[in-house]
Amino acid sequence: MALFSRLPSDLVEGSNDLLIYRATGEALLRGEIPYRDFFIEYPPGSFVTFVPPALLSTSAAGFVSRFASEMALLLVGSLVLAALTARGNGGLRAWPAPALAMTFGALMLYPVAVTRYDAFVAFTLAVAAWCVTLGGRYRFVGYAALGLGAAAKLVPALAATPLALIQTNGERGTFRVAAWGFGVFFAVVAAFFVPAYLLGGEDLTRSFAYHADRGLQVESLGASVLAMMGLVEDVRFEYGAFDVRGPGADLLSPLSFPVTVVLLLITALFAYREHRLERLDAARFPRYAAALILAFMLGSKVLSPQYVIWLLPLVPLAFGGFTGLGVSAVFVAVCWTTTQVYPYHYADLLEGRPPGAELLLTRNFLLAVLWAAMLFLPSQYREKVASP
Repeated sequence: MALFSRLPSDLVEGSNDLLIYRATGEALLRGEIPYRDFFIEYPPGSFVTFVPPALLSTSAAGFVSRFASEMALLLVGSLVLAALTARGNGGLRAWPAPALAMTFGALMLYPVAVTRYDAFVAFTLAVAAWCVTLGGRYRFVGYAALGLGAAAKLVPALAATPLALIQTNGERGTFRVAAWGFGVFFAVVAAFFVPAYLLGGEDLTRSFAYHADRGLQVESLGASVLAMMGLVEDVRFEYGAFDVRGPGADLLSPLSFPVTVVLLLITALFAYREHRLERLDAARFPRYAAALILAFMLGSKVLSPQYVIWLLPLVPLAFGGFTGLGVSAVFVAVCWTTTQVYPYHYADLLEGRPPGAELLLTRNFLLAVLWAAMLFLPSQYREKVASP
């Protein structure tokens, strides 16, 4: 919060995201129906983060301050849950290193850490990781948390796959347990989307088309490669972000969906292999949840800086021992380079001046390294198969 208070006004009161958050919260308090009475690009689960600061504020500055406090509390909650998860997976001495890595990562991401609602998404992932470690019926709470995260930003749905694979390890009848878990997940998602669709109608589907129609965002992996090759002809602001233009972008943009699907399938196959070998236990849930989210980030045509927040409660928990220290160091470097790109060298990136493209390519390369590490590095947590 101290770092947040030093941000320039154009990144706070002038932030397009925060303006949308406040306008949405105020509209909901006036009784307006989202999607029907006003368009919003975010899923309906995101509204739970917009209303409280709108209810407790009367000005733009007041909303921003209370929203930032809300996100800071969620990050602290995620930190506590991550520490408890590490202790449960690796023993008493296992929690300080991942807790410190998450703390440093959040501090490095300070321009977006409490100014975007992605801290709420990170919190739902932290809850899920902790519930997987607790085992038993707590895992249904994990499914519910992932459903809440998916209702807010879709991506946490990916983490339901390793959770289901963990629940199908071991004794007979666990497939039925996993089916019940998915039932809880979809029930929570439906609790947000069904009313939104009934009240908002086809305008809800227009919010999905909005994202499908977006171009190749300037911070995506594909755009960073094109920038380093000198193949970016123009940068335009559209759909609330800067997109690159040129023949390369026209080629890569429609390829992003199939590439993302392939990356997700490869990651899911690695997780399934661990499941078949009966090595996919609770300690490995953060690893494969992070791997799936990284696969999505690398393949997507949009890779906003706040997306890195999703990884805060997962990557530091992915490995124990010296392997975990090395992976956490790479992750902290990802957080640092993300902030170096945005906001410090964002103008350089948009105008094609060094070191904008170089920093961006470094960040995206480190994300690819993290994804490969999730798939190929051996785990350093103690070997145990979680009970179903």
